[in-house]
Amino acid sequence: MTSQPSRNDDSHRRQGCANVPADNAAIRTRPCGESKLMSSKFTALCVGAAALLLLIGAGLFLHFGRGGAAPPTRQAFVGAARFTLLSGYFRPSSRDGGRLDRLDLAAFFPDFGPAGEAGDIDGKTDLAERYQRLVFITVTPADSSLDPAERPTKLYARFLEPDQWSHPGGLLASAFQAGSPFEGQELYFAAPEGRAFSARCSRPDQTQKTPNSCTYDFRVDGLDIELRFSAALLSEWEKLSAGARGLIEAARR
Repeated sequence: MTSQPSRNDDSHRRQGCANVPADNAAIRTRPCGESKLMSSKFTALCVGAAALLLLIGAGLFLHFGRGGAAPPTRQAFVGAARFTLLSGYFRPSSRDGGRLDRLDLAAFFPDFGPAGEAGDIDGKTDLAERYQRLVFITVTPADSSLDPAERPTKLYARFLEPDQWSHPGGLLASAFQAGSPFEGQELYFAAPEGRAFSARCSRPDQTQKTPNSCTYDFRVDGLDIELRFSAALLSEWEKLSAGARGLIEAARR
């Protein structure tokens, strides 16, 4: 004969896991509904965290994965000399680094910070003011030509007009003769003979859209260094020369 379920058994089934033994008041369990709710919240939290990680990973890939950020420094070799510089100094023709016939760099006067890239240019940039601070630097192995320090007396002097004038910054200046190899240029040099500094500059021309620029050369440790800059920096020639020499020296350490 099969026994019938007692009233107590039926009551126990209705209460399910919410039933707590009366003789153990120290043990408390959560109701089944609350446990299911907590489980759903935990699942949602895990899904949200996974989505956030995916977004972060995608952002890192976009920043570094597609071509990657430019390395902070780059090396180049010109002749026997090695140069290590911030990548921002390198102009496009030299940006790959490695062994080069000529190294093309750019810096901003007066601190000689890197200017080889155009990332600083936006709609508010004063391009004329930016150009006046730019110094283009070219490094090549020294050749057999006359040392730049001797050119004012041994090369340029015979092509200069007899008239001279002074220039802010303590420089003397004279125009090159018409028909000479340097026609249309002027020579600015430090007295007495230009050994410390001499620069050839294009004559000011109001019809030209670009400002007149200058070229200054010096030789150091088997390297010829050429600087091209705005004539507006001529009065700062001592800082210009010292800054360029300091940059080259630091890059070779």
